[in-house]
Amino acid sequence: MKSIPISDFSLASYELFLEAKRAPIHRVDGNVIYVDDFEYNDADARIELAPHLWDYQQFITRLSLLKKRFAVFANIGLGKTAIFLEWARHVSERVYPKKTLIITQLHLIDQTIREQQKFYGRATLIDINAVYRGDIEAFLQAKSYPWEDPPIGIVNVDKFRTPFWLQDHVGAIILDESSILKAADGKLRTNIINSCKGIPYKLACTATPAPNDRQEYASHALFLDYISNYKQFFNKFFFNTGKGNEYVLKPHARRAFYDFLSTWSVFLRSPAQYGFEDNLCDLKPPEVIWNEVELTFDQMVAAEQFGTNKGMVNRLKASQISKGFLYK
Repeated sequence: MKSIPISDFSLASYELFLEAKRAPIHRVDGNVIYVDDFEYNDADARIELAPHLWDYQQFITRLSLLKKRFAVFANIGLGKTAIFLEWARHVSERVYPKKTLIITQLHLIDQTIREQQKFYGRATLIDINAVYRGDIEAFLQAKSYPWEDPPIGIVNVDKFRTPFWLQDHVGAIILDESSILKAADGKLRTNIINSCKGIPYKLACTATPAPNDRQEYASHALFLDYISNYKQFFNKFFFNTGKGNEYVLKPHARRAFYDFLSTWSVFLRSPAQYGFEDNLCDLKPPEVIWNEVELTFDQMVAAEQFGTNKGMVNRLKASQISKGFLYK
């Protein structure tokens, strides 16, 4: 943060005050204004990135390294894993001896390790489930590792059903599939945000949210420490219509809102639209495979029982039974 003293009540000081208010981050404390002091760093700009990255992936990775706390909203197929693995490679060296931690979905852990093997010729990610039997604290306290590289652990998001104090041992966090933050009152979302407070390097990666998905943007800003609380985000840029929890962007705040988002995130659906190479032109159409599994006798009986009741809860149970669950 950079401080700007406002020492008098002159017109020049007032204009400086208004200029500071337009900064993406600001706090007023008496006659001092604190703003984001982010500046483009030539040394960081010359970082040598892995050659397997596409041009837009290099651009996003470099920008994420420059900003330290960043969100990548990119459509499926644009290579978010390649981006965050390269980001992790660089920041793990910067924060060492503190650790780097990747939080992702359980079914993506092995896939991410295979991706690292494919991109770099070897896999150095520490699977906390395999090496430490899922004990995050054991990984945090460990003094030695299976190899000599700066330690990068990977663990499933479900481990955060209880919060952890990561700041003392973790210098960088990557939250993959970060749409988990969307639910404003979700337990996992709250525990992840609280567990990661104060960590200097943070990267959140997810597919592009709906343009009007205020909750998802607010939760990401909170996770990345660009706002201090959820309400601050809405009060600054939106007004409540009076229809429950419906918020509408203030007309005069539209530019400020998108300026704010642009300081800590990138939103990408088609790289070619921004002059990058079109790596999507040769993608094959999706192949949909249906695996039909017969219901068991008990599931059929239960489904018929719930299906005769028209209530929403029973409809939901019948639907879930048809997908393989059995309620008792």
